Amino acid sequence: MSYFWTNTIWYVLLGILTIIELIFVMLRVDNRRLTIAFYLTLLGIVLHFETTIFIFMDAYAYYPMIIKNPPMPIDDMLMGNLFSQTSVSATALLIAVLNLKYYWFIIFAVMYGIIEELFLSLGIYSHNWYQTWMTVVGLPIYFWIAKKMYKKIIRGIKPLFYYGYIYLGLFLPNSVILTHMFFILTRHQDFNTTLLSDPVSSRFLIFWVHFHLLFLPIMLMYFLGFKFIWKVLVILVLYLIYYISYKLNLIWIKEGWFLPVSSANIFGMYLSVVILDKLYDSNRSMTENSKVN
Repeated sequence: MSYFWTNTIWYVLLGILTIIELIFVMLRVDNRRLTIAFYLTLLGIVLHFETTIFIFMDAYAYYPMIIKNPPMPIDDMLMGNLFSQTSVSATALLIAVLNLKYYWFIIFAVMYGIIEELFLSLGIYSHNWYQTWMTVVGLPIYFWIAKKMYKKIIRGIKPLFYYGYIYLGLFLPNSVILTHMFFILTRHQDFNTTLLSDPVSSRFLIFWVHFHLLFLPIMLMYFLGFKFIWKVLVILVLYLIYYISYKLNLIWIKEGWFLPVSSANIFGMYLSVVILDKLYDSNRSMTENSKVN
């Protein structure tokens, strides 16, 4: 309990600010479904980036002390990272949706630099090789990308870019929430930690491959409109890949939980694709209606 007031509370406060920011944005937009989808896409950008520098390049560490006795120490750090990235993405959404001027990029980047220095001084976050100035320099680039992407989706984008938006938006609901929070943190599923010399890199390399092995065939199956028999075949192949990975100890699944875990991951990915497509498709419907009127 003592860690709550020294460590966790600061992440909670950051989370509250993020929620307030998101509520403010939602009250200002007409198409909330599109806004939710675009927020997931923006979050997917930073989470993919974080997978590289935070996990594989060991740039920094978080100490939120949220999870007691996690499967691996990095699992608690990931919770702190999630608070950070949801906040940054909410700000990028605010800038994009409200079409804020470019000087706001600098203002918000400096604000996050100050927050980062505060977390460092409190001892609830630390740098390895990373430096705060990298945040201040990098965030305006991210905000600029967010603003350009939002303008593209509003005007209508080509299918290839549309699929990219869907792909980025899948990372939070499928990998972070379903696979990591629901299965890894409850110790029902995990990934091999001995394939590489570094256990963390080994685990998350397979985690990353796992996401893409599910994403690619399901995206193709859904958007190419496969016939029912071919959909069944794709699903069966995914179960086979899961079983082989399980037998090779690339994926660990709690005894008696193979079918529930594999099914939840496979059909969870499919459901995520469907929901994101419907959320983004709401923009097309609104655009067509406005043209008719």
